[in-house]
Amino acid sequence: MAALSLLESAYGEGRLSRAEWERRGELALRAETRDELASLTQDLRSGPTAGGLLTRSRLAVAGAVIALVVAGGAAYTALQDDGPEPASATSLTEPAPAAEPADVPRALEPEPPADEGQPVDEPAYAFTPDGVRSFATLYQEEFGKQPRALAFGFTDHQVVIYRPSRAHGKIHRWFLQDGIFLDDGARTPSAPLEPGLISLAEVDIDAMFRHVDTAQRSATGPVDVLGVTILRTDGRAAVVVSAGNRSSGSCYRITTTLAGKLLTQGEEPCA
Repeated sequence: MAALSLLESAYGEGRLSRAEWERRGELALRAETRDELASLTQDLRSGPTAGGLLTRSRLAVAGAVIALVVAGGAAYTALQDDGPEPASATSLTEPAPAAEPADVPRALEPEPPADEGQPVDEPAYAFTPDGVRSFATLYQEEFGKQPRALAFGFTDHQVVIYRPSRAHGKIHRWFLQDGIFLDDGARTPSAPLEPGLISLAEVDIDAMFRHVDTAQRSATGPVDVLGVTILRTDGRAAVVVSAGNRSSGSCYRITTTLAGKLLTQGEEPCA
């Protein structure tokens, strides 16, 4: 995950082309040793984004799913070959365009037409209570009344859903992209998910975001890693909030019931 984050940051800063970022990202996802990862990022570690990244959970499965949410966003973006990338889909951006020639007087440029009175498209998902509720409504419309899943993962820029697969030992990973649910295919989970499906209708979303605020305030240093995972762990459904800081190497994790009752909380070292 640290390697994927470093590649993502390097691409966003224009130090990697899109093709090279995709190539290295695919190799990183298939890597089996630290040496393989080091060979993919060695030339990038002297840049401004070098350093460790994600948290390691006391709940190993929950931490693995949170990591999958982040990795899934990068992997899905790499699959999009047609058209420009939506600005809100990931934190990645193309290098900034070249500045306009200095001799073009801006005063003579035509002004864009006014959009007064025109409706503004709202994003299909936002990392807010109302944004998660909007997502829940879309999810119900797509998968039927009271749809359930193995796990849900929320970050500041996307949501990922893990649903059962007919293939033994496999799960399906779904993304919400521009209001459309897209299936990323059946896959073997990197960490086993406990059996049992979860409905978002059972989650106290307001309580969940109160714990998000608490985790952000309790984390050491500025929070630059933030995620919520809803899954079954230790035989029961739980909401796991993680807030961490790359530089300090520490994170704060809060685990609650779906109704928001506190189970565990505390600061942990980040991996």
